[in-house]
Amino acid sequence: MQDINLKELERKAWRSYHQDGLWDVFLGFMLLALGVYALTDSSTVHLLLTLSALGVFFVGKRFITVPRMGLVEFGAERKVKKMKIAAVLTMTFLLGLALYVVVTLSSGALEWLGEQPVLFPVGVGVMIVSVFSLMAYWLDFERLYLMGLVFAVAFTTMMLLHNPIVFFLAGAVVLVPGLFIFVRFLRRYPLPPEPKARGSR
Repeated sequence: MQDINLKELERKAWRSYHQDGLWDVFLGFMLLALGVYALTDSSTVHLLLTLSALGVFFVGKRFITVPRMGLVEFGAERKVKKMKIAAVLTMTFLLGLALYVVVTLSSGALEWLGEQPVLFPVGVGVMIVSVFSLMAYWLDFERLYLMGLVFAVAFTTMMLLHNPIVFFLAGAVVLVPGLFIFVRFLRRYPLPPEPKARGSR
């Protein structure tokens, strides 16, 4: 019984770290960055926006979330889940890189893609939903299911319509609620008062 209670407490602590809305803000900003990249075709601008989004995420976690929620050392099961997420993201990146190399170097692959104007974009969408679903399951973070669906629709629609506005709309769908969640988090969890020094009145 005690083990069950401890696991439930750890689960609540784990899930509390997603109440700050920073994942939503980060992923929404990433979609907006993709929209800017699609408009400008500038890898430098895209890289700067991506690094800025990562900076906001990690700085926010360190200086906003941790001071309010505390720093918790999770058990081995949670650490294994984090390793699984890292492995899935790494494999997804390598698979995407391999597909990009094959497509760019193989004329046959380009011809096949030209003959599959719908199948390939839909396949990309299914892959994105699958990756986000695994992350949502292992992170115990339900909003990632919805965000994965938004990402999948954005990428699939962009590949079908070739209209960058899709990324901006999808980014707003994820970012705006994330900002509301972030503000609610700040109101619900104010910074704890600093302990008074000895001898002070």
